[in-house]
Parts: sequence; C-alpha cells; structure tokens
Amino acid sequence: MAAAPNSSAADFADSQVAFLYASQTGNAESISYSMYEEAAKRGFNAKWHVLDDHEKFGFNEVRTAVFVVSTTGDGDPPDNSARFWRVLRKATRGKDRAYSHLRYAILGLGDTNYSNFCNTAQRLDKQLLEAGATAFYPKGLADDGTGLEEVVESWIEGLWPALARVAQCAPSLAAETEAVASSEIEAEADAVSTGLKGLALNSSTGTSNTSAHQPLVLNFQVMESLKAISGAPRVPSAVCKIAPVDSSSESSASLAEGLACPPWHASLTGEDWDDVSLAPFLATLQSTAQLTSPEALKRTLLVEISLSAADHVHGSWQAGDSFNIYAPNDEGLVAGLLERLAVSPDEARRPVSLRKRDAAIELPTHLARFATAPASLFDILQWACDVCTAPRKQTLRALADHCSEVTDRDRLLFLSSRQGAAVFDELRCQAPTTLDLLHTFPSCLPPVERLLELLPPLAPRSYSICNAPNTASDTWRFAFNVVEYCITVEGSDVSTLPLRRRGVCTPWLERLPRGQRILVAKRRNVNEFRMPTGLDARPVIMVGPGTGVAPFIGFLEQRAQDLVAAGAQPQEAPLMWLFFGCRSRLHDYLFRSQLEQWQSEGVLTRLSTCFSRDGLDGPKYVQHTMAQHEDELMSLLLTKSALLYVCGDAKGMGRDVNDALADMLCRYSVKHPECFDVLADADPKQLSKVQALQLLMRWSTERRYLRDLWA
Repeated sequence: MAAAPNSSAADFADSQVAFLYASQTGNAESISYSMYEEAAKRGFNAKWHVLDDHEKFGFNEVRTAVFVVSTTGDGDPPDNSARFWRVLRKATRGKDRAYSHLRYAILGLGDTNYSNFCNTAQRLDKQLLEAGATAFYPKGLADDGTGLEEVVESWIEGLWPALARVAQCAPSLAAETEAVASSEIEAEADAVSTGLKGLALNSSTGTSNTSAHQPLVLNFQVMESLKAISGAPRVPSAVCKIAPVDSSSESSASLAEGLACPPWHASLTGEDWDDVSLAPFLATLQSTAQLTSPEALKRTLLVEISLSAADHVHGSWQAGDSFNIYAPNDEGLVAGLLERLAVSPDEARRPVSLRKRDAAIELPTHLARFATAPASLFDILQWACDVCTAPRKQTLRALADHCSEVTDRDRLLFLSSRQGAAVFDELRCQAPTTLDLLHTFPSCLPPVERLLELLPPLAPRSYSICNAPNTASDTWRFAFNVVEYCITVEGSDVSTLPLRRRGVCTPWLERLPRGQRILVAKRRNVNEFRMPTGLDARPVIMVGPGTGVAPFIGFLEQRAQDLVAAGAQPQEAPLMWLFFGCRSRLHDYLFRSQLEQWQSEGVLTRLSTCFSRDGLDGPKYVQHTMAQHEDELMSLLLTKSALLYVCGDAKGMGRDVNDALADMLCRYSVKHPECFDVLADADPKQLSKVQALQLLMRWSTERRYLRDLWA
C-alpha cells in the first residue's frame, strides 16, 4: 500500500473531499452517506456522489476521494458503477500517470462466502495505483459474513486524522465536533453505568402491546456485570425535516388502476440513460404457474411478463440476462409501522415534502426526489425505504436517543457498543423488521423524519430470465422460490417462537393478479453470463440446482433455435451437459418435462441429476454428481476449452462447487500432468489446491468459468 506523500500538509491539503460510492443493496450507500455527513460536521468541504454520476461531479478533476464500494455476484461491481468503470478503463488505457493528481482511500464491502472477496475494492485500488494515484490511507475490507461493523467502525475512526493531513477543514468546527463527540460518549457511558444499578435484565425483551407481534429474543444477562460501555458509534446528524404541502396538492399515492409500482415511476423511466435498454419500464403480468408440487418444502413459481410496450428493450437482451423488479414493502407492515410511530391514517396518506435541515448537507439519494416531488409518508415508506433489513449499529445508537425508558435506552446503547457485539449478532440473525425493533423496545418513539433518514434505500430485486428472445422477444419468464421461512432461536423458551419471516418481492409477486403492471429494468450483464450465439465449437457445461437452472432453460431454447437456423442436426452441435439437483424427483424437479424432451431430441446432450432428500444411494448434491464424472469433465475443460456456467446460491452451492472443481483439478493433475504444463510453478507430480483455485480464477477472467450467484 502506498504511503501518504512526504510533503507538508499546507502544500498537500485539498479544498474539497469527494465521498463516492457504488452500492447494490444500499449498505455501501448508507455507510458512505454517514461518512459524508460526519465530514461536513467536522468542517470538511464534502461532496457525495454515486460513481455513475462521474460526469456530474467531474471525477477526472477530483484530487481527494474516499470510496465505499461493495461487490456483488461473483466479484462484480454494483450496477450503479458500470459507467464509471468504462470511463476509468478508457482514461487509464495507455496513460501511466492519468490519475497522478488523485489521493484516495477505499473501504470495500464484501462477503467471504464468495470466492472473489471485495473484488471491486481490490480492482479499484490496483487500477488507481497503476494510474499513478496515491492512497493516503490503507484500504479496509469489511466482511458481511462476520459483520461489517467489525472493520467499518475502526476504519472510519482512523480515516479522520488521515484525511485531515490531505484536506482542509475548518479547525474550530473540527475541534468543536471532537469535543462534543467525546462528551457524548462519556455521557453515554455514565448514563449506562448509572442505569445498570438495580436494573432487572431478563433474557428476552419486553412484549408488545400488539398481540400479533413476536418479540425478539435477546440475552442481556451480560449487562448485569457491566459498569460502562465503549465503542458505540457517533449519532448521525438529523438531516431531514418534513415540510407541509398545500392541501390542494394531489398525493402521489393516487395510482392508475392496474399499476403496482412506485407512484413516481414516470420520473424513473424518464431519466437519461447511457444505455437506453437499461431504462426502467412498465411490464404486464401475463401468467403465474406453480412448478413444485403441494408437498414440496419450497413453493416455486414461474411468472411470465409482457414487454409489449417497451420498444427500447426489444432486440437488446439475450438468454442469460437478468432484470430488476421494483417491489414494495408489505402494505400491512408499513401501516403497522406508521401506527407505531403515532401517525394517523389521514396523516399517512397526506402528501408531504422533505427538506434539508442543513443547506451544506444533501439529503440521502432515495429521499432527495421528495424535496421537489411531494409524496405521502405511506408511499415513501412502502416504496423508497427498506424496513426489512436488519439495522446497523449506528441506527440502534440513534434510536437510543428516542427512548423514554432507561431500560430501552441502555439496551440499545449496549447493542451498538463493542461489548454488545455478541447480542448484536443475535439481533441480526433474527432478521428483524423495523417494526419488530420498535415493538421490542416499546418506549422508543423516533420522529418519522428521523426514521426515514436512518433507513437504507429499498433496492430492486433481481431475477434471471429463463427464455430466449427469438421464442418470445416481447416476453420474459422467470422462476423463483416464494421466500417465507421461520427462524428458531437456540435455547429459547419463548412460546411465540419460531419467528416467521417473509421476503419483500416474492410473496408480493405471488399475490398480484394477471394484467397488473409492474416496474422492471434490464440489468447490465457485467460478467457476460451468456452462451455464445450460433453453434460455437466449445462444449457447454451448466451447473444449476433448484432455481439456478432458470437461465439454462434460456440457453437450451437458444441452442434449439440455433440448430434450426443452421439447418443442423443435434449431433452436429457441440456438447451441452446440465447438472441439476433438487430435494425430490417427485416434488421439486423444475422444468422436468422440458429438460427430458430436449434430452430426447438431442438438444441437451447429457443430463445428470441428483435428489438430496430422496434417500437413495448415489450423489446427494451437484458437486457429488460432478465428481462421478471427474475425468470426463476435466478433459473437456482442459483439452476442449469447454465453457463452464454455474448458477445458484453463493454461500452453499457456489462455494462447494468451486472447492470441488479445485479438488478434481488436483486429482486429475496426478493422472495427466501434461495438461498442466501451461501453469507456472506447478508441481510436475500434483497441482496444489492453491494453484487449482488460481487456475479457476484465471478461467473466470478469461470468461470460460462464469458464475451467476446470489446470497
């Protein structure tokens, strides 16, 4: 890592700091915004932008930048940074010192359950360094698998003195901010210390006045021996206020009949897009069919939507592409949340406008539109704010200030502290909604505008298209499991458990009637998860258990079309081999009739299946089935340059298949060392596991090993 330059602060100090983010689910955006807000409080001249707004803020002229970037899929950058990456590559191509003027710091968010951990941050750091930029502060890599806060909080704490060496800030304001922050933390410690005396702390939280509520189970016993807390994050500033709107104004809640989309959908579809095919549009729900039997553990649906009115999409998509659906929070959940916040039904539906409290601090991106376009509180909470994501520590710390009872306040402070890390993990594992959280701490009553700014943006949900365009160019089909599940808390004797949880999008889609119009948008296929068009000479190997098979249905439709177009027989085409797995052959064998028909026709050359719950001898999961065909698979990959596609769950199947492939390569290298001559430093007798994983990574870079994975 490059060190800070050896020059005086006066010579080196910049007058402005750009806080830039790339975010897929809202985490990076929320963290970046908190940093921007804190920087403004400290006296820095701070600006905050999403990376794809590079033209708007003039990235090539930025001299001091703090990046917060997440990684999505198989090491891919978020959708809202795709344009930035193209510009960055273009600017650095053939220019060794294109960014020699830039000083930067990078915080990366990732998940070690994925093989390419924090790949976006790693790539950005490497590319900026190669272009002559200087890192003024070591990069941080936070792991969502163990808890982002573990790295994020300490990284941000160390950022401020490093930033002060390279950027100007108002000294008096900075000192005042530090003094206030210090006194706040000391006051919190004293308050908790005082409040702990004589407090009766039970193993579970108080119950709600709402009979339908299921309390979270959190063990606060450890607080009995605590004298004080430390490491709680600073309270984020209040940046938003609600402004009245003329009563004659129409509420944005008025929707045309048959629309199930944000009331402000026209402004989303009307934005300027560099690739017009990615612009959101209204699609019509044509049909919904259940693919699994009633006895199946999971309910899987196949939905078809019509794109007939979306001319800009026709001809721009291929099998293997995916798209976003803009789905709302559950209406009952939003109504319950507003009731809990003491907002009457009339007030909830009345249009309001949001304003900045401080002219120097911008509103969060997902709230900014409501400064100029009024909307009801109900619509804002239903369509713009994520009320189902487990809270960050900073949110809990802010909520503590709105508790009228000392017990609730102290417990929220404890949850946000260093000492409360284990109980905080218990909280997140129970996947609480915002309403669950407020009911769990009954005296917590934040103002509505405070909650709006604390909640992250509601991100659209992504699905793979499982048909090919030539079959129905104006139709997308997609399959998904309806997300409804229970969480059992270990060691709990609370009668209301297990806790019942529902997804945001899939239960909503299941309830929508035919003819309903929803807002969707094609996603950029950044990792080129597509089968080559025409009868490409390379064999194709597909691994897709469960709903991971969806894009491969499109692949097979495309192969059938390519055979017809070429006037060729199936035996003349290269091999197509699918590995599919599910729980039961009888209950959740998705697309069975289509797959078996394609196999009988020769479109699908080979079909290898496994059924994990049928209790039969043989392979249990797809990686075990692959191991049964190890020699043939490795020969195809190493001597025929076969294309390998994997689609499905990242934390389980994706990781297990990757490890299994590496093990197969190691074993195959013993039998066929001649196939590995091209690998530098390879043992002539056997490939090591590290070398095998490196080979898989190289194939991934070469677009021979392509993965479409989700958490």
